[in-house]
Amino acid sequence: MRRSHWLLLTALFLAGCAAGSSSAADDCERIAGVREGLCPIPVEERTDAPVEAMPTVGGDGEQLSLEELRGRVVVVNFWASWCGPCRTEQPDLNEAYEHLPDDEVAFLAVNIEDTEANALSHMREFEMPYPSLYDPGNAYASKWRGVGPRTIPTTVFVDPDGRVAARVLGLIGYGETVGLADAIASEARDG
Repeated sequence: MRRSHWLLLTALFLAGCAAGSSSAADDCERIAGVREGLCPIPVEERTDAPVEAMPTVGGDGEQLSLEELRGRVVVVNFWASWCGPCRTEQPDLNEAYEHLPDDEVAFLAVNIEDTEANALSHMREFEMPYPSLYDPGNAYASKWRGVGPRTIPTTVFVDPDGRVAARVLGLIGYGETVGLADAIASEARDG
């Protein structure tokens, strides 16, 4: 990652939000002054994100793959209807989705450990404007480092090349979502 982008990421999170659980953040390389749970990944250390197709919530068998969103930054949010912090952050994620340009940034949710009826109810209640994969047994979520029912909400940012660029364990706000997505999109534009 270019020094200017790394500094931008650091600056974005100096104010920070609520800290994530320290046990979930233990595998993150810590950056001085940045809140626990934020794990930006330098370009040279990024690995490919899992791309297999999964059914969508309420999609009547329709499947979607992260591969279909390649070429844009993808904000992947792992959630469940029973997760209180997931409910808290949903309005901020919706607002970030509305703010960010869809030719540069896409959003994809992954519902885990839930029933489809409860997931659909949550999506309707919060008017979720982007699709969600349905992963009741965590088959897909388990392929993402550090993601599971004890670590949600977790939001992973995938760069336009399909590599994991950052992980945020715990609640994410509007400013963090927009700031990280913008920084990763800028990094891709500046090459």
